[in-house]
Amino acid sequence: MNKLYVIGAGPGSGDMMTPEAQNAVNKADLVWCAERNDALVPQIKRRSLTPFAAAMDEMEQALKLGSQPAVLLSGDTGLYSLLLLLEKRFGKEGIHVICGVSSVQALCARLGVSWQDAKIVSAHGRALSLNALCHFCRTNPKTIVLLDGENNPKWVHAALSEGGLAGARLFIGEKLSYPDESVGLYEDREYDPLSAALILNDAPHDDIRPSGLDDAEFIRGKTPMTKSEIRAQVISKLRLAPDSLVWDIGAGTGSVSVECALNCPLGEVYAVERDEEALELIRQNKANFRALNIRITAGSAPGALEGLPAPTHVFLGGTGGETEEILKKLESFGRRIRVCATAVTMESAELYMKLLSGYADFSAAQVAVSRLEKVGRYNMFRAQNPVFVFAATMEGEI
Repeated sequence: MNKLYVIGAGPGSGDMMTPEAQNAVNKADLVWCAERNDALVPQIKRRSLTPFAAAMDEMEQALKLGSQPAVLLSGDTGLYSLLLLLEKRFGKEGIHVICGVSSVQALCARLGVSWQDAKIVSAHGRALSLNALCHFCRTNPKTIVLLDGENNPKWVHAALSEGGLAGARLFIGEKLSYPDESVGLYEDREYDPLSAALILNDAPHDDIRPSGLDDAEFIRGKTPMTKSEIRAQVISKLRLAPDSLVWDIGAGTGSVSVECALNCPLGEVYAVERDEEALELIRQNKANFRALNIRITAGSAPGALEGLPAPTHVFLGGTGGETEEILKKLESFGRRIRVCATAVTMESAELYMKLLSGYADFSAAQVAVSRLEKVGRYNMFRAQNPVFVFAATMEGEI
């Protein structure tokens, strides 16, 4: 039985299509491709790749009838292509893969730079957050981004500016391999959707800051703030992953939101707060720390939680007396959620002990901190209010 040819078309021009790829197109009875690659396939055997599910049905039918089907994919088959979906449908044994020249290779060749040390990501028809993009650019000497009409060069330039990376060098490759291609430093103009970006950072660094940021780094106002020693405990108990989705309920100044955002650069943090002054402080601290992955939600929980994406982690800093309803909301997701809560009164501590102790991996601690202060010519420790820290895991459907 024939196998499905999966062919890398290259950047788009026939000049950069390999002889092996061209041979496979010639041998195929039917070739499915995107409209932009129509010129690479004779009209008599050309089929539309959209809608993709229907196209795969047609490919399967062609195989059953003994024809030789092929699918022509832009760039290289192994780099952000439809190959994984085709493998899932036809199995690795049911396809024959032919590589192509990627736009990454073409862009770097035009600029005369290597790409072995580059982080390669795609915003072409897929989600890539501004914060994740900036994280990659901060932590790598070279970042290459595949773009589209919405996530375009202007989008990259704006992200770098907002993320404090205005000093990075941004190169754009537009319509690579075509007669009217353009490659060079970013310009403030409209670009073709067929573009890719190369960001050079001469001073990459680790983007994860230690937990327990100094309190003085935050803009505080009159809103109560979770102190640095307690925040360090909270982050430790939450056990965040780089792509966690966090709810910070009763976010106050946003200090815990900021700590979480810096610890999960590929995830998101939803800072839920009802007080107007506190909301403004969260906005200021978000900007101050360039935590682009903080989403500010105004309102009281649990009502303000409606419509938010399901969390993986939740911090309860202030529940406004709605703790039980909030926990019921979390249980309704039926998934594994790590929960951490703090309390400063015996009444709140007793409630959290009652409500959280039934979940898995429950822990409780009282944290008492004394800070060194200068009093005249003497050094003395001044005690801070003790804080209860609770943590547990809602197992859900694991």
